[in-house]
Amino acid sequence: MKVRNDFVTNSSSSSFIISKKYLTEEQIYKINNHSEEGEKLGVAYSEDYWNIYDDEDTIKGSTSMDNFDMDEFLRQIGVSMKTVEWSEY
Repeated sequence: MKVRNDFVTNSSSSSFIISKKYLTEEQIYKINNHSEEGEKLGVAYSEDYWNIYDDEDTIKGSTSMDNFDMDEFLRQIGVSMKTVEWSEY
């Protein structure tokens, strides 16, 4: 059982979509493997993975517990934030 001793900053649901035309093959790989890649980069709560949907034209992600800082992760792997459409619900 995992126990957190620090403050959880956000527990709302979130989602994103990125057109693959704005991503490199390496970025697509890293997004699909974001938990492992996030751990390498020191992104907090890397074990809290997102559901990633990879189709021909887009990468979509969703989570009901967005403790993994996907915004920071995408920035660290060089994704332009202008190409990311966010939705929170």
